[in-house]
Amino acid sequence: MYISPSQKYEENVENNSLWVTATPSPAALSLPFFIVEAGLFFARKEYSLKRESHNSFLLLYTIKGEGTLFSGDVSMTLLPGSCAIIDCHSPHEYYSASEGWDFLWIHFNGSGASPLFQILYTGVPQEIKLIDPTAFESLLTKIVTLTKSNDIVSCMEASAHMHNVFQILLQSMLDTEQEHKKDNYSEYIDSAVHFIQDNYANPITIDDIISDIPISKYHFIRLFRRIMGVTPYSYLTNYRINRSKTLLHSTRQSIAEIAEACGFLDTSNFIYQFKKHTGVRPTHYRKDFSDI
Repeated sequence: MYISPSQKYEENVENNSLWVTATPSPAALSLPFFIVEAGLFFARKEYSLKRESHNSFLLLYTIKGEGTLFSGDVSMTLLPGSCAIIDCHSPHEYYSASEGWDFLWIHFNGSGASPLFQILYTGVPQEIKLIDPTAFESLLTKIVTLTKSNDIVSCMEASAHMHNVFQILLQSMLDTEQEHKKDNYSEYIDSAVHFIQDNYANPITIDDIISDIPISKYHFIRLFRRIMGVTPYSYLTNYRINRSKTLLHSTRQSIAEIAEACGFLDTSNFIYQFKKHTGVRPTHYRKDFSDI
């Protein structure tokens, strides 16, 4: 549904601004992302909005001019070609600079929203400078256009595009950090992953993993989670469980032998971790494969 911005914001945005609302169907609500509102605002210098809470996440992207965004205790300046995502469940405020602010915005929810938000911002939210702002602006415009249709095919396509949005923002953030600090983060993570894969059968700690990586433990854990999507400990546990699955359906080793071979402290810990991550005990998993 298209609504004239002047109906809500009166003189604070130009009349050629675009504001689209959507009421997701039950099928759309099952998607990783669904859009509830989106638009393109040509905001005048008087434009401002302040909320205590709103049931969504919000993406703001500056095309022209400048906007200021507050989320909790964090303040961000959104210059042309920069973007930020905030969790609107916390108090937030944003307003245009003295020369006005042209910006794209998307309110969204979905099962993928919070997990990917946490991966993108392992600390506090911050503005992200896009490596290719033209392509990113085109992607956001496509999402806004799809929201106007609001049929299930358009909703699925918009959800897929939101995945791309998060991937682009994460890559842009990492590229900017590496450029500023002159560090090759990808090599650090590759080194850590290879160490885990080579030593998973042994008792290893975070200190062992980063012994040859020249960054702090805290920075490494934050970086690993951002790039891999899980903490180093979770990755190690998942890798051990995946190795145990192979042994369970390809060997006759006992559960205790497999637990030791995969680096678990003892058989009980192995059974507990395996069921926690797969939903079944190792013996049931092995039986399922033997019945095939």
